[in-house]
Amino acid sequence: MKPKYGIIGCGNISRFHFEGLRRAGADIIHISDIHASAARPYIEAFGAAYSADYRELIANPEVTVVSILTSAKFHREICLAALAAGKDVICEKTMANDADEAEEIAQAAEASGQLFFTSYMKRFYPAVQQAKALLPRLGRLFSAQVRAYQKWEGQFYEHTDGSEHQWVLDGYGGAVVKCAGSHMIDMTLHLLGRPESLYANIDFIPGSQIDRKATALFEYANGLVASYETAIHPLDKIGCERDGWDESLEVNGTKGRIQVYTVKWDASEHRPALLIHHDNETGTSTEYRYDAIDPFHAEMQYFHDCLSQRKPGHPNHTDGFYVDVIIAAMMESSRRRASVDLDWRGW
Repeated sequence: MKPKYGIIGCGNISRFHFEGLRRAGADIIHISDIHASAARPYIEAFGAAYSADYRELIANPEVTVVSILTSAKFHREICLAALAAGKDVICEKTMANDADEAEEIAQAAEASGQLFFTSYMKRFYPAVQQAKALLPRLGRLFSAQVRAYQKWEGQFYEHTDGSEHQWVLDGYGGAVVKCAGSHMIDMTLHLLGRPESLYANIDFIPGSQIDRKATALFEYANGLVASYETAIHPLDKIGCERDGWDESLEVNGTKGRIQVYTVKWDASEHRPALLIHHDNETGTSTEYRYDAIDPFHAEMQYFHDCLSQRKPGHPNHTDGFYVDVIIAAMMESSRRRASVDLDWRGW
């Protein structure tokens, strides 16, 4: 049976989901947002029903897939309701507001037997997929460096309180780690697997819970350590394309190195991500330069194919839970100023 989609939330991120599903030939039959004006362009484009209350969308018997594009603080409530109603779910990152909520969602998804996907679209860059394929050629992995620097407007390092940026907490439940750094946490887990422990330092705007920089060491059982840092910054000309977007992942092994450089998340259709593979055995370096794609479109096509064929895929509820566990452990480590063993809670 062809999936029929209900979309909850028509904010900024939704345009990428709508366009990706449109390109995949998906049937979007119901749209919900508390602001009718935000939903109106999509209602008209898809000929969809509208409701301000998301519960009406979930109760629609024709909707088989619920796509949740709201702020993370609403994800638990909506995910659990959708799963209880027998719907498949696509949930924007981060999967939940914290690790406890994420575990509850993951347990409900597992018990329901429904398909569940967490939207971490950077896995769908061709450069990332090729990097995953090249990992076995690197030999024994011994170090990795992960960076997610994003230029945000505002004086994040000069202010003595966070009142000007309270909208970040209200909308997303966190600042740089959740909004910018969570994607690269997922990327690290996708490529390197789960660490055993971590040590982290989180820098907040004084007197607030607005995190502006986070540094962590992800410690693996085999001696591999991944150095991770994410930060809000004001610098115009840094990064691979000198546009202020400075996001990369480097993995070093005894037989070579891979380096992945991503591009600005909302302009990916114009510029491709870059992969460089240094092969120590042959003494060669290869650059993989792909055509520019929007990874949201590739992700939505993949999710749509999985839903149409009734087959599970990744990133799923477990992947979403893993990222939220890492974020919670980073916050705990920073509070304690100590290394924290990661509790994967049996998953």
